[in-house]
Amino acid sequence: MGPGALYSDPDFPARPASLFYSQQNIDPRIVWKRPQEIMGVTQPRLLVDGISRDDVIQGMLGDCWFLVSLAAICRDSALMEKVVPRDQYMWQEGEGEGSYVGMFHFKFWRYGKWVDTIVDDMLPTMAGQQPMYCRSSDPNEFWSALVEKAYAKLRGSYEALNGGQAIDALEDLTGGMAESYDLKKAPGNLYQIMRRAFKKRAFFTTSKKTTQALTQHGVTAQGLVGGHAYSITSVHIVHSNFGDFPLVRIRNPWGDGTEWTGDWSDSSPLWNRVPQHERDRIGFTDKDDGEFWMDFKDFCQHFTEVTICTIGPDFDADAIADVDREWHQANIKGFWEKGTSAGGCRNNIKAYATNPQFALRILEPEIDPPEDKGKCKVVVALMQEHRRSQRHLGVRNLQIGVHVYKVHLRNLLNIKYFMYHRDVASSGSYINLREVFLRANLEPGEYVIVPSTFGAEEQGSFLIRIFTE
Repeated sequence: MGPGALYSDPDFPARPASLFYSQQNIDPRIVWKRPQEIMGVTQPRLLVDGISRDDVIQGMLGDCWFLVSLAAICRDSALMEKVVPRDQYMWQEGEGEGSYVGMFHFKFWRYGKWVDTIVDDMLPTMAGQQPMYCRSSDPNEFWSALVEKAYAKLRGSYEALNGGQAIDALEDLTGGMAESYDLKKAPGNLYQIMRRAFKKRAFFTTSKKTTQALTQHGVTAQGLVGGHAYSITSVHIVHSNFGDFPLVRIRNPWGDGTEWTGDWSDSSPLWNRVPQHERDRIGFTDKDDGEFWMDFKDFCQHFTEVTICTIGPDFDADAIADVDREWHQANIKGFWEKGTSAGGCRNNIKAYATNPQFALRILEPEIDPPEDKGKCKVVVALMQEHRRSQRHLGVRNLQIGVHVYKVHLRNLLNIKYFMYHRDVASSGSYINLREVFLRANLEPGEYVIVPSTFGAEEQGSFLIRIFTE
């Protein structure tokens, strides 16, 4: 680029193809603008007073699943510095006259490693006004809009982000392991699990299916949005004058007054019986900012699931990463290839035996706890390669599963073996999630890991992550 020139990304240009993969007739009011050209922007900055969840407001794109995940991790400054690397500046913000070039880079965890994604600063706007998609509550701040753009580039277009699962976005933003709980089948101690996990650097999202009557804007009478994802931003027991109550704080990425209106909502009279110092302790505010508190029972009644992401393996299924223990990790990449190694599930033993097989040797048991004496905790995660960027081709996630078998010799397992032996651990029913995993307590010895799809002759690449204590 010449002196004073601004970068234009040739791989994700300011054209309709970067916005949509399905639409032919594009609204003529859509105009790509650089931050300093957008109406109402006076001093464009990448960051204004640091990073916070209030900087993430959803626009005209159905990517709430990504944005609630982004908002959820904002409280972890070290992690955000990985996603949004330091020393990046916006128009007239950096050192030296003419130093700004309009180029930014962000990092996402992708298929086993962190990858850099470079974008220019051009954003789609409606007639040059505020950005069409993600924006900050401060019109001069642009980090969240540019992170969304980088993620859209990674997926092929903005439209590719329409509809998704927070469980995938959380892993892409952390490199961690995410697990969802059906709130109708959740363990009785789920609130205790969530409280401990929140203190141990876990991240939470939740969602609500459309099961109740909605207004024309898709909102229930209680102020909740059907078919929508939310961040969980705090988990606290509040001490009031009439008892203690387990609460969760939830944030709608719309960032407006569309909030829960029941007990413990911003305007609920229940707060009048909570001392001011207690309200200050848990961070209660009364604002039309999309964030609100709910009693845990109401939460379980009105929401469908909660997704918890940990940084590191969770051997005990308690939503807490066991980072204080000594553990080992191995990553293996492989593929299912039609005609040779895409055998499908055990419905056809002969074909199943052709699936990829990987040896696992447990050398010695862990020392603690005593109830697992003589065994070693193992987590095996199977991830299929990202397919969201191929949605326009009709490509969808495969139904996948992973099984572990106990063996005496490190030999390739054949049809006869599978006819007479069952697995010692599995990920459960095959499902079309991007990642499935299993937990097991295994005795020292030889094992074989078999990843597979449900149907035979389904081609795809995969990553296996193995964690052992």
